[in-house]
Amino acid sequence: MMLRSTGITGLDEILGGFQKPSTILVAGTAGVGKTMFVLDSLSSVAEDESTLYIPITTRQAIRADFADSFPSMHKSIALHPIDRISAERDPLSALIDIGNAVTSSGATRVAIDPITPLGYAFSEQEQHRFIGTFDSMAHEWGAITLVTGELTASEIHAAVVSHFMDGVLYLSYEESEKHVLHNLMIFKTPNIAGTQALSNIYSFNISTGGVRVFPHLKGGAAHPNLSVRVPTGIQELDGMLEGGIPETYSMLIAGSPGTGKTIFGLQFANKSLENDKPAVIVSFNESPDQLMAEAMRLGWDMQEHVENDLLRFVYPSEQVSSDEHLWQIKDAVESIGAGSMVFDGITDMKTVFCGSVNARKYIYSLIRYLKYRNVTSIFTSEIENVFSFEIPDAGTSFMVDGIVSLRYIRKESGLRKLLLILKMRGTNHDRRIKEYTITDHGINIME
Repeated sequence: MMLRSTGITGLDEILGGFQKPSTILVAGTAGVGKTMFVLDSLSSVAEDESTLYIPITTRQAIRADFADSFPSMHKSIALHPIDRISAERDPLSALIDIGNAVTSSGATRVAIDPITPLGYAFSEQEQHRFIGTFDSMAHEWGAITLVTGELTASEIHAAVVSHFMDGVLYLSYEESEKHVLHNLMIFKTPNIAGTQALSNIYSFNISTGGVRVFPHLKGGAAHPNLSVRVPTGIQELDGMLEGGIPETYSMLIAGSPGTGKTIFGLQFANKSLENDKPAVIVSFNESPDQLMAEAMRLGWDMQEHVENDLLRFVYPSEQVSSDEHLWQIKDAVESIGAGSMVFDGITDMKTVFCGSVNARKYIYSLIRYLKYRNVTSIFTSEIENVFSFEIPDAGTSFMVDGIVSLRYIRKESGLRKLLLILKMRGTNHDRRIKEYTITDHGINIME
């Protein structure tokens, strides 16, 4: 057996590919994207492989219909439609028709969409015999055979067709007010490389460009050299940190509204760019234009760095899944070789994410990935208590390497801003409370 690309962006990283020959069931309820899934698999390899799509349908103008519904469908895919009503009445003849079509086309990748109407009226024993015959035929073709099945998650384990398949992928979705979140679960795989993916849930999206699956980000424990420091852009803060943030560390800036958390992040990113180290800025409430305008007000021209491809923004314009958002960050980091990242607004991210979100798992995955990529990062988080050096959410504060807490104090009938380094792993950081101001040139920490 040999491995071939699945043809689905991101899926090869999870499964390692499809074995050839093999039969793969793509199951799910109506409207979840099964047809798009198998067509995208065929289209992605159509220039290098002979492909055949066999829709079991009641539609007549099948080629025109699919060209309109699936613009990414490759023109070289051979098409052999089978009338669904006739196939349900005489599944054995339909099976012979399918076999003849595959044999005559010489296809090395086949999709049958769907297979579940064939023989559904048979007894369980007859269904075993029928699907067993199909399975034998499919392996004689020597092809990768994708079949779709109209099944719920609870039906998969009992369904006869599942027992004969080499691999079973289950597609599902959950709805929010403005977005549909698509999920992929791997029930069965013939690949040893893909067994670790069993029962894990992965997000995927469907667009005019096809299907994209979002694998879990790679990560690893970092062993930083504490002698290598990354400047924050605030000279006084660097002095308090024994020269800056240790490379690959993550630092949390926590404070109430108006304490300058975003400016801390922008100043860090600007210093990174001044040192010719590409940077990524992740934001939720403020758009890239707003952030660049704020930076320009402080004398930092970030538009120039965007044009020189040294700075990327990740700003979701609509709801996305947390997995997709992680991959947007990954794409940005790797496209420019970023060494620094600013994540502005841990407390804001749930307003953008759709579906159920495990914020701690998300942050943990991101921090591990950034360490794996040797990226030094600053995160900002909002706290409610204006006059206290409040420790942020215990889950987040445990994961980051350092925490700088910001607060107000009443002084001389006004409010002053104070800063305290709560922790910085492996460093003998300054433990004094310092007053700071926000000037026309950024943050200034007073002695």
